[in-house]
Amino acid sequence: MNDIVNEFNLLNPWLDYLPFTWQELKPKSEQIRFEKHETIFHQNEVGHYIYLIESGRVRLFLISPNGEEKALAIIGKNGLLGECSLNGDSRYATNAITASEVILHRISIPTFFDFLSNNPQYIHQTLDLITKKYRLLCSQSLQLSYMKALPRVCAAFIQLSLQYGVRIGENQVQVTISFTHQEMANLLGTTRVTIAKNIKWLEDHSYIVKKGKLYMINNIEELAELANEKMLFP
Repeated sequence: MNDIVNEFNLLNPWLDYLPFTWQELKPKSEQIRFEKHETIFHQNEVGHYIYLIESGRVRLFLISPNGEEKALAIIGKNGLLGECSLNGDSRYATNAITASEVILHRISIPTFFDFLSNNPQYIHQTLDLITKKYRLLCSQSLQLSYMKALPRVCAAFIQLSLQYGVRIGENQVQVTISFTHQEMANLLGTTRVTIAKNIKWLEDHSYIVKKGKLYMINNIEELAELANEKMLFP
């Protein structure tokens, strides 16, 4: 994996299969299940719980005053939800909606604080997740301000392949989850038409190919070089 691919991976909005363990927290929780597209909490809602993801994926996003959606991150196994409510006003900073069937462990905020006090080894994990989300917000702010759509689309494909990809040969990668143009548009803060246009360009120039509902990257390092070139010379 080259340095450019590694750089995109550091700012990957798909935070799934995180290398953490929360075994001592689970007995203090209530296990609950959600179907796909169910809301877990709303932005600005007073938070009473922290959620630990046992399985499935949850999408964090914001809604603008005129109803437009901006996705922030997709959180998967071993991720936390709702830690943004641990501040003084105890309000959730985002919306959280399930992107698949999900099993969660729900923990009251007082119980979570008490758990961290008695198990300080888990503070590092909590701060690590908060920091990852903060870095994502910084990266997305920079991209929206200065980057064209094409390198952002390239970066999204690279990040998807690193999280959910299967290597076929040395540099060819099969992305194993499907997504719509609108879902990518929401994540990148652009329009569905812009996403469709840029994906078609990548297909026409043989950087990616679609097989059924899934995409394959023909050469992940060439795609990373393209993203880096377009980012530096828009």
